Parts: sequence; structure tokens; C-alpha cells
Amino acid sequence: MVIEFTARHFRAPDNLKTYAETEVQRIHKVFDRITQCQIILLRENNEYTTELNLSIPSYKLHVKESTDNVTKSIDRAVDKMISRVKKVKQKINVH
Repeated sequence: MVIEFTARHFRAPDNLKTYAETEVQRIHKVFDRITQCQIILLRENNEYTTELNLSIPSYKLHVKESTDNVTKSIDRAVDKMISRVKKVKQKINVH
């Protein structure tokens, strides 16, 4: 899985980038056919937004989560994405 990391309107420290990439690896444990993941962190008015874009063969998934804490928004976005990936995995296994 190729992981792209982008921080907008602020400079993300290396430990935050490492944390986000580690959290995204949780999604890969659920479904191993993920080809690409984009992590976009955005800061506006003391609020952090995390966007995750995932590419699975025949599917593109998008999640957006906003909170006042950057790590909390990453965690919530990853949890949301895990539930969506599980649904897609069920669809693929049924067919």
C-alpha cells in the first residue's frame, strides 16, 4: 500500500506523520488489497480535519472527520474507514 501524507495550513511534525501512517496500517490489516491511501490533514480556526482517500480495486473510499485535536480526528477517521472497508470486503466476498 502506497501512503501519501499532506498537511495543509500548518507544518506537521515528523512524529505526527509517523502516527498517521501507523494508524492507517490498521486499515491494511482488515483488508490487504488496498493499493493507495492519501492522508490529508487540514487546520482551520483551531480545528483539525482529517481526510482519508483509499483506493481498492473497483472502489474509491473517502472519509472526513473534524475535531479540535489532531490525533483524535485521525483516530476517528481511521475507525470510520475501517467500517467502510469491512462493508466493501463483504460485498466483494458475496459476489
